[in-house]
Amino acid sequence: MAAVCRRTRLCWAKRRPTGELLITAPHARQPEVLPRPACTPTAIRAVLAANADGDILQRYDEDLDAAFEQAREQGDVTPLVQTVKRWWFEADAWRDPQAHRELLARIDTYQDEGPPPAEQRMSREEIRAQFGV
Repeated sequence: MAAVCRRTRLCWAKRRPTGELLITAPHARQPEVLPRPACTPTAIRAVLAANADGDILQRYDEDLDAAFEQAREQGDVTPLVQTVKRWWFEADAWRDPQAHRELLARIDTYQDEGPPPAEQRMSREEIRAQFGV
């Protein structure tokens, strides 16, 4: 009977006659792309908790808490909705490792060279049509 380490996904099989433990690894494969999260605080947090590091998750929690507080003070949910939408794009990138690398590369390019020309940017309507938010 083999045992499998959940974190490393290494498998320990029966001991060889020499006493050594045989360790195998599963075939390498592409990271799994998770389904697109719902645009809700809970769904966003679940994606970030599963894929992002602790610093990102803490930033999300702090931003969400601040948005809730601001919404309560103003009596308007707009700050909360804006925060959730902003973090939804982040969570959407984290669900797909390749998409996340592409997002980070775009951000680096924008910081180094500025945003793309207006004719190459997506409009809000195009974003809503493509992403449903």
